[in-house]
Amino acid sequence: MNSNRPAWLKRALIVTATGALAACATKEPPPPPPPPPPPPVAEVVPYRPIPPGGASYTMDLPPLGPDGRRITVNSNLDEDGTLWHFRSAWNVAALNCLDAEHQPILDGYGQFLRQNAKTLTATNTAIDARFRKEHGTRNDAIKAREAYMTQVYNYFALPPVRADLCNVALAVANDFVTGQPGDPKQFAAANMPRIEEIYQRFFSQYQQYQVASTEWDNRYGARYGSSQPGYIAVYGAGAPSVGSALVNLNAPAATDQVIDPATGARIPVIPAIEGAPVVQPVPSE
Repeated sequence: MNSNRPAWLKRALIVTATGALAACATKEPPPPPPPPPPPPVAEVVPYRPIPPGGASYTMDLPPLGPDGRRITVNSNLDEDGTLWHFRSAWNVAALNCLDAEHQPILDGYGQFLRQNAKTLTATNTAIDARFRKEHGTRNDAIKAREAYMTQVYNYFALPPVRADLCNVALAVANDFVTGQPGDPKQFAAANMPRIEEIYQRFFSQYQQYQVASTEWDNRYGARYGSSQPGYIAVYGAGAPSVGSALVNLNAPAATDQVIDPATGARIPVIPAIEGAPVVQPVPSE
């Protein structure tokens, strides 16, 4: 180093070098690059909603009345009609509720018939007279009443409602045996709403199913519908398959989903409900 440099220059060089070293010492390293984005998550498609109580995938509901309740065979009944419909509902329960715990339904029904035979006979005669008045000839009246009572019995025997009917009929039978009411028409009028409420509740639940299943069909049906027996039952075997894969609706119960080969979406496969109108869309070969 040239020793002839002025002292002030030497001091300036020392300060500059010291500052440069300090700057290098305090400078932070650059941050690491951001991690790669996570792989896309395959969409989990929910199964198509199932009708309540194992009901059919399609059915017509009674129309709504101005009060928001469904208009059924039990709407606007007079005193005789209420007693006869109540007797019919109890009869259906006695024939269909066959578990041991339901024995009081049958026992109570038999007691109800025996204790009120006179009133029931008079009610039956009055209803027969009304049908003869409405239909002219005795033969036409008999046919009309038989058709009407078939409708009544089919209403009360609606399969998805059977468990609830058994429970309510058991309570009604126990109330009858315990309370021993003297007026069968008054007892029928007090308990018929308990029975009808079962069906009104089912109709509300089924309407919710209709809304939910329609939303599923609109969103997922065109692509994933053939994985769902309910979709096939409603729209037929021509529903599109899932991606390019064939979906086996007869697969073992352990196979509860299929994977869309294009998107990786997992679509639950719902096994068919016994007795439901399911059409197999996949050729056997």
